[in-house]
Amino acid sequence: MGSRSKLLVILEQHFIQADDGTFYTDVQCDRTFWDRYLSAFDELNVFARTRKARPGENLEKLLLSSRPEVHLFPMPDFRGVGGLVKNHGKIKAALQQALQVSDAVIMRAPSPISLGVGNTVIKSGKPFAVEMAMNPITAYSRESMKSPLQPFVQFFATTSTKRLCRKANGVSYVTEHVLQQDFPCTAIREGESDRYFTAHYSTINLTDDDYSLQEWPESAPDTISVAHVGKMMDLRKGHAIFIETLALLKQRGYQVNGTLIGDGPMRPQFEELAREKGVGDEIHFVGWRSGFRAVQQELQKSMFFLFPTYSEGLPRSIIEAMASGLLCIGSSADGMVELLDKECISDRNSAEDYALMLAGYHSHWNKAIATRDKQFDLSHKYNKRILDTYRTDFYKKLRKCGDKHAD
Repeated sequence: MGSRSKLLVILEQHFIQADDGTFYTDVQCDRTFWDRYLSAFDELNVFARTRKARPGENLEKLLLSSRPEVHLFPMPDFRGVGGLVKNHGKIKAALQQALQVSDAVIMRAPSPISLGVGNTVIKSGKPFAVEMAMNPITAYSRESMKSPLQPFVQFFATTSTKRLCRKANGVSYVTEHVLQQDFPCTAIREGESDRYFTAHYSTINLTDDDYSLQEWPESAPDTISVAHVGKMMDLRKGHAIFIETLALLKQRGYQVNGTLIGDGPMRPQFEELAREKGVGDEIHFVGWRSGFRAVQQELQKSMFFLFPTYSEGLPRSIIEAMASGLLCIGSSADGMVELLDKECISDRNSAEDYALMLAGYHSHWNKAIATRDKQFDLSHKYNKRILDTYRTDFYKKLRKCGDKHAD
């Protein structure tokens, strides 16, 4: 395939393509995102949902993603599992074209797209790697997903993800131990070799300039201020528990202020729940913010970060909140236990537990300061400089497989 090694990156993100071919997105995948893959490969072919920019559409508030080494291979800009099924033929045809001009493949799992195209990638015979970012067992549990199809979806996603991990040449995990236990890859089962390999690293992209520890007052402020970041697609990220927690604190006489960063189809329901619980004026729905700096600006209006999630890999939002100087508490879901001490975790994932935690830290302010300082120090473990060494080593092993296959 020539001397320039090309990696096919299969993503869940939605892109908008301008008439001149440049493409944009609203979260995560700015131009620097591709650096991690380009550390080992010469060019990238990106396979993702894409739509054309509408006439007169303002793209300036979005993140520019395109660059010369990155080539976009669009698939239909569908939404939901129904859209995936409806467009399956078009997606498969577009993927096969992208596979023909790629030396190796990488995808994140579990995701609807990776599970939908996994068989096509396996049958192509191309070397491929999986970046394991979430646990399908918890992601599609009864608590996370309210649907009569929940048991089937959970079974399919779990078995398909396990198969991908077995078949992949390489699997990286966002956790150090948790996901590896339920989804071991061939390298874990049989030992590493030139053909099979594994690693662990977060998908986060924090630089030295992103760390910001604001000075806290010597005594607790009058208001307990709490933030949360997450898509409002379903119940998975615990928005309802967040709202219930602040309502309990208000009922017990505390002044509260909540910030919910994110958006999605369930936002109207969460806004209504806040009003029903009597905290409609105290909780602010600020929508999405493009780029970490904009998110950080919203985060630092609060002192606490509450993440009552039902399912995670290793949550970037917790690490970003720690790096922004917030004291973080949350559930024991998946990789959360690798980030938070027991005193900051609710195994029951209940509003009652979180209300007691927040009130306790508010009453014992020196302990709150010490805990957030400890968490801030921990977040440096996920600095881009450190993670890049793990990522690059993993990607170079994949490239080596791709080069051998091309020969």
